[in-house]
Amino acid sequence: MDLRQLRYFVKVVECGNVTHASEALHIAQPAVSQQMRNLERDLGMQLLERSVHGVAPTAAGLTLYRHALELLRQADGTRELLRQDAEFPQGKVSVGMPSSTSRVLAIPLARLVRERFPGIVLELIEAPSADLSGLIGGGRVELAVVADAVATRGVAMQRLISEALHLIAWPDFPLPSAPIKLAELARMPLILPSAPNSIRSRVDWALSEAGLASEVRFEASSTALLFAAVIARLGVTILPWSAAHVELDEHKLKLAAVDHRLFSRELSLCWHDTELLSNAVHKVKAIIVELFEVLGQRREWLASA
Repeated sequence: MDLRQLRYFVKVVECGNVTHASEALHIAQPAVSQQMRNLERDLGMQLLERSVHGVAPTAAGLTLYRHALELLRQADGTRELLRQDAEFPQGKVSVGMPSSTSRVLAIPLARLVRERFPGIVLELIEAPSADLSGLIGGGRVELAVVADAVATRGVAMQRLISEALHLIAWPDFPLPSAPIKLAELARMPLILPSAPNSIRSRVDWALSEAGLASEVRFEASSTALLFAAVIARLGVTILPWSAAHVELDEHKLKLAAVDHRLFSRELSLCWHDTELLSNAVHKVKAIIVELFEVLGQRREWLASA
């Protein structure tokens, strides 16, 4: 059985005549008759009593007619639900991101999702990039913006931008006019994110590779604490523009480039590649990509700036 056969059968029973049913269906009469014979053959029983006056359902045919009506109603209802979901997606979508990225992405994302798709409930989760891939793999989040994402089985990735990592200092901290050399950075009082952290890894790796020792005066697990320490003049830190843009304006903090290849990182959008994504997830995914295309035009954010 298929839905087409059931629709033909219901129409034949309701019309009581194959010719009338074929006219109502806009299908040639021989095709409708053949489908009825195929249906009876597949089920192994007679469904219609045929006479010169038309057709009438047998007992089995009447049972099939009643069930066919319900099946066709369910099929039509499912089709309508799918159509509505395509236009007005519903459901909860969880998105993970590092705290540095959330400071520039979270509110624009929430605003656009609410404006365009009010049926979607957005959940935003801040977590270190080292933990985000695990949240994807474990099903805790459907989407995640991950820094320096590593190819992992079951996780798909789409590159978003390459962001520069800048030195952030208080207003009167002495900085050279040119991009800061690694040897100069090593002599500065550093305040760095606590490990594991992709920024901390890059700073440690660069200094170790160059054989330079550094003075880390303060470690913090949150962006807010790093900025509080810089504002208190306990030291300088390394962060992307996305994390610093508010404090740069409010507290007149300085932002300076570091002249080293490791002082940039890739941001990628990740999702579970072995599961079917709902329409709501697809919509949120498209908005995230759109926002990065717009926000990524800020020269301060890009590694090529």
